[in-house]
Amino acid sequence: MIDLSNETALVTGGTRNIGLSIAKNLKAAGARVGIIGGSDPEALEEAIKTLKGGNGDAMGMLANVADEKAVIGAYDKIEAGLGPVSILINGAAKRPHEPLKEISRESWNAVLDVILTGAFFTSRELFTRLPQERRGSIINIGGLSAHRPARDRAHVISAKAGLVGLTRALAEEGLGRIRVNCVVPGVISTQRLPDQNPPQFDEDSKYASGTPEDVARAVVALADPRDVYVTGQILHVNGGRLMP
Repeated sequence: MIDLSNETALVTGGTRNIGLSIAKNLKAAGARVGIIGGSDPEALEEAIKTLKGGNGDAMGMLANVADEKAVIGAYDKIEAGLGPVSILINGAAKRPHEPLKEISRESWNAVLDVILTGAFFTSRELFTRLPQERRGSIINIGGLSAHRPARDRAHVISAKAGLVGLTRALAEEGLGRIRVNCVVPGVISTQRLPDQNPPQFDEDSKYASGTPEDVARAVVALADPRDVYVTGQILHVNGGRLMP
């Protein structure tokens, strides 16, 4: 049993689907949990209701992780309410489905800003703020299409592939103190927003879809800052769709 009762976790993209499932599982392990949602106050309210009760405390807010000042402000609020963040889950994502010829500069920037720049900002804050005597753990949520590319997702694939590089760079920076890993979900049964059509792979019919819980269990297994030896790794949770 993983005991996170002395830890504070921050989950970006934590208001629904995989992010909310991760937040619930971290809290069940005893962590104090802060979640960040993008722009949907109703989803945030429902997520907080779901997280209330049980082990640990929970709080949440809306913030644009691509905004450096917003990220700093979010850390300030979570530290004040729950204590220093020692576990960070970078799950915030913008995943439109657009053919290459139709991707505008604005759309390209918006996707990379949320997925990749947002993870950079939140990770840098943890590295900066983590008390010297503490250890930390960062888990980036990747994407299967970054490893098995699909059509009409050039911006999403590029951003998710960038997370792999960021994971390894941060793992090297944090050796011995802050572990950084990447969990890559396969085809997961989730409720998606209108611009978040799932990628289609030719042999999808051969495999069962996974669940947010499948991903959350893998994330929690990597979350404990007291572990020191698993870092810089890419863990695929995909039911066998990709076996690197």
